[in-house]
Amino acid sequence: MNELTEKLMLIAAGAAVGAVGYMAIKHPDELKEFMGDAAELGQKFFEKTMSEMAEQMAQPKGS
Repeated sequence: MNELTEKLMLIAAGAAVGAVGYMAIKHPDELKEFMGDAAELGQKFFEKTMSEMAEQMAQPKGS
């Protein structure tokens, strides 16, 4: 990864952390709701990914 890309990723990560910090201070109830929704979506994605991986592993491999 080149240096410019790394710097841009750090800026984006910092902005995301700043946004979460702002929400925690100014709108804590909305943040809790948002984080709950995000956790639920993450759990669904994880379960889907794991079941797809299990299906792929169960398929016989051709030689």
